Amino acid sequence: MVQIVTRSGLRLHYQTRGVGPVIVLLHPVGLRAAFWDPVVDALSDRFRLISPDLRGHGQSDVPGMDFSLEDMAQDVIDLIDAVGTPPAIVCGCSLGGMLAQAVAIAAPQIVRGMVVISAGHSRDDAGRKAVLARANAAMAGMPAIVEMTLERWFSEEANPAMVAKVRAWLLEDDPVVHSRCWRAMAGLDHAASLGTIRVPALAIAATDDKSVSPSVMRDLAARIAGADYKEIAGAGHLSPLERPKDIAAILGAFAEAVA
Repeated sequence: MVQIVTRSGLRLHYQTRGVGPVIVLLHPVGLRAAFWDPVVDALSDRFRLISPDLRGHGQSDVPGMDFSLEDMAQDVIDLIDAVGTPPAIVCGCSLGGMLAQAVAIAAPQIVRGMVVISAGHSRDDAGRKAVLARANAAMAGMPAIVEMTLERWFSEEANPAMVAKVRAWLLEDDPVVHSRCWRAMAGLDHAASLGTIRVPALAIAATDDKSVSPSVMRDLAARIAGADYKEIAGAGHLSPLERPKDIAAILGAFAEAVA
């Protein structure tokens, strides 16, 4: 992996493969750039794929204090400005999808298109309370939360080897950073800003997602002028891992249409 230093002073590691229009891939909380490897394998013959380890994840620097979704989005903006030959297509799953929204809102000039997979756009009081409870639970250590996390994220049909890989990634995480990420996600509030997004946009839901329902993703798409909506039947929250060929086909078609 290679790295840049963001304006916050953190070193952000990323991997890049392929040649062509740029797609930036943003992973879920607790995971890493390698989350996207099966999708990258399918698309690197046509596109340049850039996938960072988000701050506090993988090989990237661990911040010494609390941070917001906007702070994490700024890291991505810095990455695109530095190595992404903007404008780029920005695609994220879960936490990564929240960041894709934040980047498109804050820096539309560097975004050619936005793809959001299984990510909400705002929290009500009950949702905020549930997310903060996950932040608090993480402070007991990753072994205390890993099995309940996997149960939320995967469908019953998920490949056991894939689940084992995600379990190993989660168990390697710093629980303090994991907690801070959940606290950042508790502040998710893009509902009023989605209408300002003017770039091509696509929302992708998974029918068996226990964390973000298809109705949430349909609502997100409805708030963005001209946004498209797709569903992956039978997949759970981490559809790029469970169904990488389906995600790659949808993402590739979208990228070819807007590039």
